[in-house]
Amino acid sequence: MITSKNLVYHELISLHVEVSYSSTKSLIGLNGKVIDETKKTLTIETSDNCEKLLPKDVSIFQFKIPDGTWVEVDGRILLSRPEDRIKKRYKKI
Repeated sequence: MITSKNLVYHELISLHVEVSYSSTKSLIGLNGKVIDETKKTLTIETSDNCEKLLPKDVSIFQFKIPDGTWVEVDGRILLSRPEDRIKKRYKKI
């Protein structure tokens, strides 16, 4: 089960996401459903069925986990392939 404490160890595909901060100002406020994830990017589908590519390293994301809670995650923590994130150890989340 995905919780706020273990979100970075889980698959992000199908979660709702919103960009709360980005050094690229045009990305702030973008939201949608995660449809793909690579080492450095998230691909989301917005409400108007457009696909947007979001860089992880310059953004802070808010993810809505299944219990309805919003969790804020710095994209730099997510900078790795999804299958490699499971193996990582983090000092403090």
